[in-house]
Amino acid sequence: MIAFAKSNSINYTEDPSGILYEITNPGTGTKPSVTNTITVTYVGKLLNGQQFDAGTITYGLSSLIKGWQIAVPKIGTGGSIKVLIPSSLGYGSQGAGSSIPPNSPLYFEITLNAVR
Repeated sequence: MIAFAKSNSINYTEDPSGILYEITNPGTGTKPSVTNTITVTYVGKLLNGQQFDAGTITYGLSSLIKGWQIAVPKIGTGGSIKVLIPSSLGYGSQGAGSSIPPNSPLYFEITLNAVR
């Protein structure tokens, strides 16, 4: 994950959980907690650069992967963050469908659009 961050000019901070993140815009609105419902626009990639998902979603933060539960509350509404998530805080040894292999660390660019 560190090599990916360095090769992609991500000036990361390491969270105690093991995620690496760079806040590209802190936002000016409410910071969510795990009990909130959030609307985000995001792109998700494997560390080989292959994009596996992108879009705008609205979900309860508690229903998303643990890495998002740790990273998204670091920004306020209107903010954006780049996050590298170890597989243990993503989809772990089971992976997700055919697009995310087991034990894959993940990279996301997330913009927080709304918090309720």
